[in-house]
Amino acid sequence: MKFRNIFIVFLVLLLFAGCQRDIGDNSTASEKASLAERKIQDGDYERALELFTSALEEEGSNPDAPLWDVGRAESLFELSRKEEALSIVSRYTNSGNRIVKARALLLKARIEATSSPSSSLNTLSSLDIESLDSYRSGVAVDLCREQLSHVRTDVLSGYRDRGWFELYVLLQLEERFAATGEISRAALYGEEIDRLYPGAHSLWGRPDYGQAGSASDTWIALLMPLSGEGSPYGKQVSQGAHLAFDRFSEMHSNSPELVDFDTQGSPARLTELMQSLAENPSCVAILGPLTSSATIAAASIAEREDIPLLSPTATSGDVDNIGSPVFRLVVSDGNQAAAVAEYAVRNEGYTRFGIIYPHTAQALGETEQFRAVVERMGGTVVSSQGYQPGDTDFRAQITSLKASSPQAIFLPVSAWDAVQIAPQLKFYSLEVPLFGTSGWDDDLLLRHGGEYVEGAVFTVAFGLASLYPETARFVYNYNRSYEQEPTTIAAQGYDAASMLLDAWEQISNPSRSRIARKLSSMGPWYGASGRCVLGNDTETRISWPMMTVIDGEILGIE
Repeated sequence: MKFRNIFIVFLVLLLFAGCQRDIGDNSTASEKASLAERKIQDGDYERALELFTSALEEEGSNPDAPLWDVGRAESLFELSRKEEALSIVSRYTNSGNRIVKARALLLKARIEATSSPSSSLNTLSSLDIESLDSYRSGVAVDLCREQLSHVRTDVLSGYRDRGWFELYVLLQLEERFAATGEISRAALYGEEIDRLYPGAHSLWGRPDYGQAGSASDTWIALLMPLSGEGSPYGKQVSQGAHLAFDRFSEMHSNSPELVDFDTQGSPARLTELMQSLAENPSCVAILGPLTSSATIAAASIAEREDIPLLSPTATSGDVDNIGSPVFRLVVSDGNQAAAVAEYAVRNEGYTRFGIIYPHTAQALGETEQFRAVVERMGGTVVSSQGYQPGDTDFRAQITSLKASSPQAIFLPVSAWDAVQIAPQLKFYSLEVPLFGTSGWDDDLLLRHGGEYVEGAVFTVAFGLASLYPETARFVYNYNRSYEQEPTTIAAQGYDAASMLLDAWEQISNPSRSRIARKLSSMGPWYGASGRCVLGNDTETRISWPMMTVIDGEILGIE
């Protein structure tokens, strides 16, 4: 009986094999290529190579010949003949045929994966996965997930906006945080997957989160464009904020975590993330968004859910009108001008000023603020001359100022305009001290200003050369952590994060409402960017860093 069963199985296999069409002398090139495709999926790469080669030799001008050639390259790659495969496939990565191009890019990505995961991912992200058949789309997804597993966690979220990668990045993040026991973060990504890609967990599975996190597992969200429009600025804010959290954790055993959420510069995604964070009780505060318009757009959700939202970089006074729990760090326009005016009158003793300013809203505001403070302190603005942005000839403005005999000149202008105006002032023999605002804080001031800006005094929202202890410590630690000099908005990110952490530290059991109340009652904060407040500060900000040009260098005035 045993041998009979074996014999029957043998006959069935023999009959099955006989049902497959043989490739003979009369077979067409297309039939050979079709069988070669099946051989690739069956793993018989030598036979697939033989069949593709034969098909190309017989009908090299066939419209499907490029696909056969890519199939030949796939066979060569599987046979460890990588260089030959790359030589072939490189001819088709820019093909006008979307199917040929997608298959060529996939094979190129597979070849690159043997040496460079980042190159492989870049190539994968550029292919149209919908142009692949089901077999190769599966290969593409498997390759994507495998290569993403090699990406560092701190940069993984940046791959979300790469072509079709978003789902697989979210799955990878969920899996990693589940594996490290960060249950709240893993669950957050799991919820996002369920919302954006219903059914994905049924297909790919859900990692074991273990026990649910306790009510004390709370954290703060960073809501910034870390990719897409605005990302260069969002990343600077992120680095400053993370530095503040890292330093806080070094000195506190129970410190919150800062969790990044990438808005990708998209208003729709900003709304989605705000809603998701608002519905997650573990998120007790939000640091962001980047701009005033984004902050105002997010405000309604923040108000409804009573979740404190602090933007480190929003500049519009309209944000101040929203009230708790929505806050901004940046002070109103014009305070820099007030600080310069106070310094020029009180420290330098000047009482007669001239002003040259461009016809822009910011410059007009700074001009009026400067004038008001000078007059309040007993001085006067003897002449104020405007010009159109883009002008380069300032003879008329300088001639008018010269007739009024000012002791000093205030220039609320950019560094580029400053290096245009300063030489013309000397040319027309109006050589008096110059004062400016943070627009002067640019490398080109020294490159092009030369002797003409020597001795000028101006503010910076953040000064690298400042001896102010909080600023100096921040610059040192930022350089040590990131091996680059911090920017103004990195300092603002650091200060905003520090204010949230200070509110957190003062509360025994942090919650949204308690943090919002602490922020509402918080007084001036002396941080990396000087004296900070939440909302619109109407008093003169005398602790703004003051800078001057001495012997061709920008130095801090302390």
